[in-house]
Amino acid sequence: MIFPLAVSVPDVLLELVFVLTGVVLFIFAALTLFDPNHPHPIASSGFWFILGIIFTFGGRIPHGATGILVLIMVVLDGVGRVKPSAAPPAAPSPVSQSILGNRIFLPVLTIPIVTILFAFGFRVLQLDANKGALIGLGFGGVAAMVVALILTRGSLGQLMNDGRRLNECMGAVNILPQLLASLGIIFTAAGVGKLIADGATHIVPQHSLFLLIVVNCLGMMLFTMVMGNSFAAFPVITAGVLVPLIVKPFGVDPAMAAIITLTAGSSGTLITPMAANFNIVPAALLEMKNPYGVMKFQLPFALIIWPMHVVFMWALFRLL
Repeated sequence: MIFPLAVSVPDVLLELVFVLTGVVLFIFAALTLFDPNHPHPIASSGFWFILGIIFTFGGRIPHGATGILVLIMVVLDGVGRVKPSAAPPAAPSPVSQSILGNRIFLPVLTIPIVTILFAFGFRVLQLDANKGALIGLGFGGVAAMVVALILTRGSLGQLMNDGRRLNECMGAVNILPQLLASLGIIFTAAGVGKLIADGATHIVPQHSLFLLIVVNCLGMMLFTMVMGNSFAAFPVITAGVLVPLIVKPFGVDPAMAAIITLTAGSSGTLITPMAANFNIVPAALLEMKNPYGVMKFQLPFALIIWPMHVVFMWALFRLL
């Protein structure tokens, strides 16, 4: 890859993370294509290959072309051609889980540790810590792969095959967060937030901070349930309710209000099938009899967490 001289080092590193993700997807696509036990090797490998192209060259190709590629992916999955392999799991590694003990969690813990270190390092260097966290997340994944290979004494082929197997078990829901985030941007651009604000002003007295907070947190939870991700719902509710009806009229701290609103939406994540990567995929991977078992377990916690956000937000604004 050739980067313009004007591009900063963080931008280069972030681009590298996307490229590495694309390379892994290309490997998954190749393994699927040449898998004799796969029910639909050409269509499934094509799905992952296209996703690899988007990750690797998304910043270089026209947006319209990316949209066409996404539509092709939707068609491939819509006709039921994106399936997992029927091949049995790979042979176990030379080191058993009983020998590893708690060290088996080291690869998983490596990812957040590296992410935090990158974010902290970027902050110390007075760079964008958010971008640093994204870069750290990518390189944390690579570090976790290395740690896993060292601990288990497995081969790179085993690593990639097992990664492909898990990836295919999750299937097309892998791209659901990106699609939902795009949906949030579209809703914001379409003025859905303003429509909610107009409706709220006709129902809720604008001088009632508590009721406005209820509308803010309730809207955030409901939109999160529809979109499956609080990050996708956040721009809609923030632009339509939080800023015009709470932050500006009452002069509250926008940073504090934003983070509480965001986490209030997470209570909706706990109880929606749209949050497939949180609620549906784990049930599938664990082969649970009830595909909604995870949400059923989380429902009481969501019903407790949401009103606590409302009360906590109102009390903070009154005290501070």
